[in-house]
Amino acid sequence: MELTAEQRKEEQKRRRFIANAWMLMEKTGQAPAPSKDYCQLLVTTEGVIWRWWKISLRRSAVVYPGEWAIAREDVEDDERLMGEIERTFGPDVKDQVIHLCNRSNDFLSKLPQKLLVKIASYLSLEDVIAMAHCSKAFRRCCLTDCLWRNIFLQHHKHISPEIEQLAAEHTWRKIFFTDKLRLQMLMSRQRTQMKLQSNENEIQNKQIVPVNGNEEVSVAEP
Repeated sequence: MELTAEQRKEEQKRRRFIANAWMLMEKTGQAPAPSKDYCQLLVTTEGVIWRWWKISLRRSAVVYPGEWAIAREDVEDDERLMGEIERTFGPDVKDQVIHLCNRSNDFLSKLPQKLLVKIASYLSLEDVIAMAHCSKAFRRCCLTDCLWRNIFLQHHKHISPEIEQLAAEHTWRKIFFTDKLRLQMLMSRQRTQMKLQSNENEIQNKQIVPVNGNEEVSVAEP
């Protein structure tokens, strides 16, 4: 059915409105064999733009690119669009497009753990504790040693080797919330243990003395 000039104008206006909205996702790729068509998927806050470029091996063939613009509320019911997305990019991408158009996708929870820790490092201590109560993913992020090491650095500016070793034994979160007196006691205890271990190693080394190259004899302690 041929569109009137007014209808074409409205359609172009609708397409521009969808395409110029806030971008949520973009994917490009080639359709599966035997097709060689090149496709582009754009998901915005207002809908989906699907573009394709037909690739023909015949020199005489004149093929023009095509475009569909589907409003957000109509995307899931458009079987033609859903079929093309699944055929080209797979069912996982199709499900993601549906979630984005239904505005039910949790973007933050899907971020890599390293990026979540980086974001949480800029929050105040109260906000980090509040963030841990939002979801399981955020709780795992807020309990990571890497995050609490960054928080410890923000409050103390310097980390000594003794503190590093204590954190390896007790976690950075526990070290951060330990008061200074308690922390000094832990460091003193650690130094004593290291000294005792060093003395034991020296005694063990002195108990065995090499004789005539290969033979070893034990030396009694004085």
